[in-house]
Amino acid sequence: SAVAGSSKQLLTVTAAPASRAMNFSTTRAAYNSASSKKEQETQASGEAMGATDKSADTEALQTQIKEKDAKIKELQEAILYGKADYQNLQRRSKDEKAQAGDFAITRLAKDLTSSIDILGLALRSVPEELRTAPKDLDMKDPRRVVADLYSGVDLTSKSLLDMLRTHGIVQFDPTGEKFDPKEHEALYQAPVPGKEPGTVLECSKLGYKIKDRLLRAAEV
Repeated sequence: SAVAGSSKQLLTVTAAPASRAMNFSTTRAAYNSASSKKEQETQASGEAMGATDKSADTEALQTQIKEKDAKIKELQEAILYGKADYQNLQRRSKDEKAQAGDFAITRLAKDLTSSIDILGLALRSVPEELRTAPKDLDMKDPRRVVADLYSGVDLTSKSLLDMLRTHGIVQFDPTGEKFDPKEHEALYQAPVPGKEPGTVLECSKLGYKIKDRLLRAAEV
């Protein structure tokens, strides 16, 4: 009976450490599980924070790229505008230089056109039959003198016209054309049977243009 009791007591004493070991093992497992869960949460939180930081860095980089692209576009436009302004300045300078040259010759050209008008009157005053003479006539023959004089005046007139032409100045005769108040100066107007109203019938003074600009209106 005493032995049996001792044996029971021993069993009881022996069983106690096993229970504590099981409890310790369960606690250890729970701790490990909690620690692992915490580590996972910490890792997940870190990854989320890393992703957030990476997203913020990406957005900042994209913003910087957009700002630089806008600056590049602005500089490119400024270069194009500057180039266009420079080309316009060159063109204006060239035009002003040409206009200055045209203006310088305009006054002289107007004086020369008046001289050409006088030469034209002199040529028209010579009768048609006296404008040429046989080659065998004596040099002192009046017909030969008149013919030679006519030829000399005609050559002078043509020479002056050629000189004006080298500077872009040309004659124009509006006879038979429609009257244009921008280029023609009407001396008189009269109805003529068979002619369309507003048609130039006769030109008393030829007009002149300098490089497509009116130098002198034609008198009609």
